[in-house]
Amino acid sequence: MWVEKKLGDICELGDGAHTKLNRVNDGILYLSSKNFQNGNINYENVDYISIEDYNRLFSISNNSVRNLQAGDLIIGIIGTIGNVYVYKKEDKFGISSSVAIIRPNAKEVNSYYLYYVLNSSYFRKMLDIMKGGVAQGYINLPLLRKMPILLPPLPTQQIIADILSVYDNFIDNNNRRIELLEQSAQQIYKEWFVRFRFPGYETASFTKGIPNGWEVKSISELSHITDGTHDTPKPTDEGYYLITGKHIVNDTIDFSTAYYISEKDHIAISKRSGLEKGNILFSNIGTIGSTCIIGENTDFSVKNVIIIKPHDNKGTCFLYCLLKNNTTQEIFKQQASGSSQQFISLGFMRKYKVLIPNLEVLKKFSLLVEPILDEKSLLHTKNKNLAKQRDLLLPRLMNGQLEV
Repeated sequence: MWVEKKLGDICELGDGAHTKLNRVNDGILYLSSKNFQNGNINYENVDYISIEDYNRLFSISNNSVRNLQAGDLIIGIIGTIGNVYVYKKEDKFGISSSVAIIRPNAKEVNSYYLYYVLNSSYFRKMLDIMKGGVAQGYINLPLLRKMPILLPPLPTQQIIADILSVYDNFIDNNNRRIELLEQSAQQIYKEWFVRFRFPGYETASFTKGIPNGWEVKSISELSHITDGTHDTPKPTDEGYYLITGKHIVNDTIDFSTAYYISEKDHIAISKRSGLEKGNILFSNIGTIGSTCIIGENTDFSVKNVIIIKPHDNKGTCFLYCLLKNNTTQEIFKQQASGSSQQFISLGFMRKYKVLIPNLEVLKKFSLLVEPILDEKSLLHTKNKNLAKQRDLLLPRLMNGQLEV
């Protein structure tokens, strides 16, 4: 028998630290709502706190719900709202007050069943209503406690969670393959353009450590560089997605947390950005350095993102790997530091100097790396299709339309 209960009646709720904590270079992970995406932790732009601060606020000696336990659910309630994560036994991190902690009563609700409920379109729509339909907002704990949750018997909850987790396991396996492919592309880039062990390097001539025929140029000499809108278009019920830097996740675009804007706003933004297949997106405000190559789908608009349009498609793989390179990422992040809102200007990107190989080497690099990036893109597409199938199945399982 299915029953409806309020979230606060079946779970204990709390939130992360409200105290302003000093960040350190090496310590315990300290995460906020922006670090939880698609059921995983996004390790780009993470912070660290001292072990002393962690023990004071989050250790086992702290009896509050803030002492995270395996099976707890974490959900963004400030800024990036609605992303959910299940805390694992091996996890160890602190969290800011931008996320809520939900500790299920194991006698009434299965953690992973609740995870899928919180990820359902119904629950997300309720969150949108509660935050007033704005892109950024806030959900307080009293409102969250009042959220209605439909509960079947515990054995049915487990079966539903098991069915849906099959899709997530496929997605996780694909993500591991994607990570290996990215590592392979980066390793080739380093070998050729950092260590200078490109094809034919044994017989190549060098001047002051630089291969003859290679040139130092600015990125703007290799590509047209622009950006998206600087305004904040009003959300609409349907239309075109507005993508910002936070939606560039694991080298692809995550549309699941983006909102729609009107066709009129989309057309106005498109006149400025003119997105095309093969363009490179680079997040330049807030979250710095998230990068992806645009695929077949170009029917969206961008905000707070630099758009790099290579003059020659042979340069796409090279520029992408350059921007993803750890050294390049560190240079851009250092350039952006020192202000409350981290920012990389178009001017800095356009003037950024790059050592460009000769055309022969560039073509060989593209021939070698492009299939790797294409395979990555294919796996990303498979993951989006798996997520779509899972999300179509989710409400039918949740409302009892499908018997289990």
